[in-house]
Amino acid sequence: METFLSLRHINKTFHATRALRDVSLDFMSGEVHCLAGQNGCGKSTLIKIMSGVYRPDEGAEITLGGKNWSKLTPAASVAQGIQVIY
Repeated sequence: METFLSLRHINKTFHATRALRDVSLDFMSGEVHCLAGQNGCGKSTLIKIMSGVYRPDEGAEITLGGKNWSKLTPAASVAQGIQVIY
């Protein structure tokens, strides 16, 4: 299978609060994924980064559809096939 989305070294801080620390994940084409975990563990923050709503802190590497993205936007995310269901 081909890698659809690759996240490397994803960090996100909100002022003094660290929401994500060095998250790295690969999502393969044709798969459906669910993020599960305790309240406050960063699930929503990671989804918002994947969908272009939030930008990760510097040093992150996002590869989507074979292209490296330094500034992923919601429109680009949808155009590349990312769908978020709340």
